[in-house]
Amino acid sequence: MRYVVLRRSRKSRDVFELLAQHIELGVKACEKVIEELTSRDERHRIESLAAEVDALEKHGDELAAEVTRMLVHSSIPLTMYGDMHKLIDMIDDILDELYFIAQEINRGRRANLDSNTIVVEIYQNLASMMAVAKLAVEKLRDLMSIAMEDVDKAKALGREVDRLEDRVDELRNGIIDKIYSLREKLDSLAIYHLIELTKAIDRVVDSCKDSAHLALSIVATVFG
Repeated sequence: MRYVVLRRSRKSRDVFELLAQHIELGVKACEKVIEELTSRDERHRIESLAAEVDALEKHGDELAAEVTRMLVHSSIPLTMYGDMHKLIDMIDDILDELYFIAQEINRGRRANLDSNTIVVEIYQNLASMMAVAKLAVEKLRDLMSIAMEDVDKAKALGREVDRLEDRVDELRNGIIDKIYSLREKLDSLAIYHLIELTKAIDRVVDSCKDSAHLALSIVATVFG
């Protein structure tokens, strides 16, 4: 009987490890988005980066489906399946938002919005915001990797995600204020484009925070 319990626990750890692999795809997508925002007049490279994020998002969908299948063989009780499916969806939302961001930057570049120096300047601000978001994604990945091994460390990582979410909120507000203050130097499409990007990056970190809280709650309930 002891062997069976250990084996089932290992399979449960595998679920969280696979989720960590999914989040690592988000880290890679963040890096590509930052490059999209900071590249200069390299249309082909921008399109290539957007395509790479698209591929990462599709890989994430495959991993999410695999995690769902693995739940059946884990030691996580049926009563927690609802929360686990919610967690999978939240983590998948991170890549979905990064896919949207990558495609929106590509659309903006194709429309020559970056011919306006103000747009380029705000792209730099968004790249800084995205760098903080990437840290939050990395913290969530690390949390998921050790959630079933070291709860105290996982909680500390959760607090780090909260702190980074607060920082991104500040950056979001600052960027939106800047867009409004410079509205006379931007056309309506550029304003819409930049605000949509700002809000999407914010949603990436919101999903990190929500995922961290739910993961910690699941671990505490099932294995605490």
